[in-house]
Amino acid sequence: MSIEIVRLKIVANTNDGVYGVDIPFKTGLFLLRVENTHGKSTCMNAIAYALGMERALGQSGARPPFPASLTKSLLTKEGKEVSIISSYVLLQIKNDKNMVTLKRTIVGATDNNIINVYEAPLDLVPLHSPKPLYLHREGDTSRDLGFYHWFGKFAGWNIPLVPNHNGGESPLYPSVIFPTWFVEQKKGWSSIQATTPTYFNIKEPKKRAVEFVLSLDVNENIKKRNSLKSKIDDIVYQWKLIKRKADLISAKVSGVVTGIPEQPESKFDNYKIDIVIKTEERVISIVDVKSSLENELREYSPLEETISDNYSLELATLESIREHSDKIKDLEILLQNVSDERSYIHYQISATKRRISNLLDDKRKYEDIRKIADSNTFENSNILINECPTCGASFSDNLLELSVKDNVMTYEDSLSFIKEQIKAFEFVLTDSDKQLQIKQAEQKQLETEIANLRSNILRLKSHKNPSIAIQEDYLRKKINLENGINDIDEALNELLQIKLDLETLFKRYMQLTVERKKLPASVLSVKDFEKVKFLNESLKNRLDKYTFSSFKVEQIEISDENYLPTREGFDIGFEVSASDGIRMIWGYLISLFMVGKKFGTNHPGIVIFDEPRQQETNKFSFSELLKDAARSSVDGGQIIFATSEEEDVLVQALVGEKYTMCAFKKADGKLIRKFA
Repeated sequence: MSIEIVRLKIVANTNDGVYGVDIPFKTGLFLLRVENTHGKSTCMNAIAYALGMERALGQSGARPPFPASLTKSLLTKEGKEVSIISSYVLLQIKNDKNMVTLKRTIVGATDNNIINVYEAPLDLVPLHSPKPLYLHREGDTSRDLGFYHWFGKFAGWNIPLVPNHNGGESPLYPSVIFPTWFVEQKKGWSSIQATTPTYFNIKEPKKRAVEFVLSLDVNENIKKRNSLKSKIDDIVYQWKLIKRKADLISAKVSGVVTGIPEQPESKFDNYKIDIVIKTEERVISIVDVKSSLENELREYSPLEETISDNYSLELATLESIREHSDKIKDLEILLQNVSDERSYIHYQISATKRRISNLLDDKRKYEDIRKIADSNTFENSNILINECPTCGASFSDNLLELSVKDNVMTYEDSLSFIKEQIKAFEFVLTDSDKQLQIKQAEQKQLETEIANLRSNILRLKSHKNPSIAIQEDYLRKKINLENGINDIDEALNELLQIKLDLETLFKRYMQLTVERKKLPASVLSVKDFEKVKFLNESLKNRLDKYTFSSFKVEQIEISDENYLPTREGFDIGFEVSASDGIRMIWGYLISLFMVGKKFGTNHPGIVIFDEPRQQETNKFSFSELLKDAARSSVDGGQIIFATSEEEDVLVQALVGEKYTMCAFKKADGKLIRKFA
């Protein structure tokens, strides 16, 4: 849906009456001809201000983009200074269906972050009630009373969410889109979309703006990619939480969980998930540990069978203490061995990390060597031929003379070897980490068992009644067996739920990865390529008309990466003269305008240039621009030029073309003048 500027009125209430300017606009090419310093840019900035786009004018801060003549005081034609009491802008615009008038305060009692929308032409505004809409506040792009939300609907836009630098999404504010069809005088001519605001935290804002204006499918593809990435990242995060939960569950039974990778992978099998416990020289499943405990509990003799009538309770107590002491000695030996093994594994992990770090450093060096070797800088020189430039004798580039039989690896072979070494040592590191976890669990189990045995010895020694002490020791062992079995049952039940949860996450993960693979390798669709191709051809044709001369126009291509003009794959920056840089902006923005007419894009169907003849661009080029603008907008759309060029030059350049000119004579003074 196209937008048209119908009428602009700037009003300043002073202590000397009402001052301002009232300009009617027309479709097609419209020329606002005003002398320099007489208010031309003030009018263009007023259009931007009324549309809520002042943050795309390249100025720092959030103050209104107007001179003192609209904010503090102005000089009358007679040279008298009068104070501004209040001032505001009225802008009448229309789309394919509706006509509205926007009113925004410059200075006065009303908040200038409120824009009043009147469903009426400018002259009938006093007879209608406004709809106040806010901007530059949260919700201005999404809520019913947000101005950008309203403007998006008026322009026929569905304002998309685009990636931001925080890893989330932000609305593509209309202020970011504005420089694709509006060029202000002071900073706007330094480069294409020069005044694009960056403080909205949007990633690649210029690129996102052009994608939107061209209605490229890439917006949807990028959104799908980001959505899939976000969902996959969420699954990986949940996976890590569940793995952490599994580690805690296994720790309760002095075990280590196995079979759960750090994140989902294609080889994942939930049947391989288990909790294992290290006992002496064996690593056994917790299920086998449970069976062993159950057998031990079944074979546990009743106390009355263990101690006969003629068996001394004192001897039984001493025997129990001796058994506990002997077991503690055995366990302490095992504990020392485990501690030694842990120390060795720690050393192995540290050494492996150092080795990987060194290999990564070597990898970077060989990659740099490859970059240099791939360069053609020395291709036509005699530097690499291993021949003395003085006597012509050949020499070896090695410190040691090598025979033909000696096999020296090339840098490519060395790089491949290093990469394989890194993979191997990373596997060693992962395996060592797992072994360390097992040893830590084993150490914790041994320490707990030793502590319990010592506690039992202390209890047996300190108890005054041997009979009760023996009974308590017996019951404690039995209860510990029963508790151990119960703990394992709880761990197995929780592990079963973890298996189900991981299986659900894994299926979802595989589904999302399949969806991601189905996305096109290129984010551009066939229709997108057609639009970019048309933009490219249109730009070249225009630059040829405008006498672009920094290099051959045929060398210019629109990049598939950022949709900006490039030369042989490189961005066009300092390669063009200042005047050719201006021609590039002319051609690019009018070409975007033409793509919109041919393909029906999100382009609003309007282009506004404030003083397009910059850098003393020659009159022939400017004349061609005027003709091109007139012909491009003759069958629809609006191109507005605010210029200080002499009126007769404009008229002569546009002989035979359709256009509208609103010219203000120098003798009449500034544009902001007293209303009759």
